[in-house]
Amino acid sequence: MKRILIACSVTLALLMVCTPAMAKTTTTITEVELDVKPIDTAVSADGKSAYILTKKSILIYDINKGMIMDTIPLEKKFNSISAAPKGNKLLLTSKSLFGGKSITTISFTVTLDIPVGDSPIIGKPDAPVTLTVFTDYQCPYCSKGFPTYEKLLEKYPNDLNIVLKHFPLKFHKFAEQAAIAALAANKQGKYQEFSSIMFKNFRSLKQGEEALQKLAKEAGLDLEKLNQDRKDKSFQQQLPKDKKLGRKVGVRGVPSLFINGSKVNDRSLEGLSAMVETALKQK
Repeated sequence: MKRILIACSVTLALLMVCTPAMAKTTTTITEVELDVKPIDTAVSADGKSAYILTKKSILIYDINKGMIMDTIPLEKKFNSISAAPKGNKLLLTSKSLFGGKSITTISFTVTLDIPVGDSPIIGKPDAPVTLTVFTDYQCPYCSKGFPTYEKLLEKYPNDLNIVLKHFPLKFHKFAEQAAIAALAANKQGKYQEFSSIMFKNFRSLKQGEEALQKLAKEAGLDLEKLNQDRKDKSFQQQLPKDKKLGRKVGVRGVPSLFINGSKVNDRSLEGLSAMVETALKQK
C-alpha cells in the first residue's frame, strides 16, 4: 500500500509541473506599408529600432513610434542583414552568413534633437559645436568627467560650448537641491564656477545644506541672493524638463554625453576632441 501512495504522489507532482498555467494573451498586429520590397530585417540590441534591408537601401524603423525614421543608401546588393550587439553597426552579406566570401560592415551615427531650451550655456552661445551632458552633482563619475569637459572647452574656446542637463538620481538625496542651486547661481554669472566646485566636492554634498552654503561661499556667491533665487519656481520646473528630455533621447545613467546630438562613447579628452573635429568638418 505504501508503494502505491508514493507512485501517486510522483504522478501528481509531474502533473503539477507539466500542466500549463491558464493565461490570456492579447495580440496587437501592426502593418506598415513600404514603398519597396523588404529582403531581410534585423533588430537593434536595445529593441528600439529595426533595420529593413531592401534592394537599394536600409530603412531605419522606430519600433515604438511605428514609422520609418531614416534611410541608409546602398551601392551594392545584399540579401542578409544583422545588427551588432553593441554600437551602431550593421553586417551585410550577399549570400548566407556562412556561405559568402566577405561581410560588409556599415557604421552609422544617429543624430538626436537635443534643444538647449532654458539651460545655461558654458562658453560662447553661438559656438558651432555643443557638448550636452546629462549629469548629477553627487555622481562620482560625473565629478571625474567635468574637468575633462573644461579642458575640452579650453582647447576649443571659439568652437565649443557646454550645456548641462540636470538628471539627479533618486538615491542621491541632495543632488536635486544642488542642481537648483547651480541654476540659481547662473543669475550671478557663477554657473560654471559653482558647478566645478560642487563636482570637486561631491562627497561633501551628503552633508546637505551646510555643505552647499560653504561651497557657494567658496565660489564667491552672494549667499542671500542665492538662497532667494533658489525659490524661483522656474528652476524647480527645469529639472523635470531635463529628465523628460533625457529619457526621450535614451539616457539610462549619468553622465551621458552628446556632441551636436550624437552620443559620445569615448569620454576621454582624445575621444571628445575627435568628435568635435568631426562635427566642425560637417559645418
